[in-house]
Amino acid sequence: MSSPHVSAAPSSALDSACRAFSVPQRIQPSSLERSVLAQAQHSTFPYVDGDISVWSLGLGPRVLLVHGWDSRGSHLAAFVEPLLRAGFAVTLFDLPAHGDSGGNLSSPVHAGRALAALAEHLGAIHSVIAHSLGSAASLWAFAHGLKVSASVHLSGPSSLSPMLQLQALGHGLTLEEQGEFSRWVEQHIGIPPAEMDLPALKHGLQHPALIMHDPSDRVVPFAASADLHRHWTGSELIELDGLGHRRILTDPQVIARSCALLSGTHKAGIQP
Repeated sequence: MSSPHVSAAPSSALDSACRAFSVPQRIQPSSLERSVLAQAQHSTFPYVDGDISVWSLGLGPRVLLVHGWDSRGSHLAAFVEPLLRAGFAVTLFDLPAHGDSGGNLSSPVHAGRALAALAEHLGAIHSVIAHSLGSAASLWAFAHGLKVSASVHLSGPSSLSPMLQLQALGHGLTLEEQGEFSRWVEQHIGIPPAEMDLPALKHGLQHPALIMHDPSDRVVPFAASADLHRHWTGSELIELDGLGHRRILTDPQVIARSCALLSGTHKAGIQP
């Protein structure tokens, strides 16, 4: 696994951009999240980038909840009880270098590979509900063999290249540094960044999907979800108001709409 760029000046903009792309913060669960996790069956999935912590609840078709950057699986805890009431089994997990999972480095590709590996280990997956980075990871996994009956995408980036441009601008990189940053990212993720863009991923978008995003989101531009919707024939795009990037995870209407899509596809007998 590659390590973040360390320049002669450790506080340089390029060094900061590389670290921001590859080294997430570990977030502790809230007391409410801990109470949800305490009701779950905890297991550890051995994985090359670091053992993955997994929590499962309920019986029925399995729904995987996929968290974002600087986050953890329990941040989607508000979805658990409604999904259980709807007759689904629910699995939450911490991506590599996040939460209680092992590893020190991550990326959208690292996350996508971990999601695909865990899904294969668990067996049949009915659907995925994914936030932010988790949505990008899901798109990668769909393009590389993960089959589901439905998925929900919340405030997610849909192509890596524009997000790299935004990150480079946010760190004030010069044109030369932007080129070096792009080359470093390619080395870190092991593929050209363009392979994480929608034209390379859209063949995996074969199932019904619900895309929800607040146009005022300051973390991931709404344009990413609009672009995903344009590439995804079987998707519905809902513009949210006043939820920003993270409040979407606890909004009752967002949760209800997500459960309705998953229940509808299950009742209709839609198969992966």
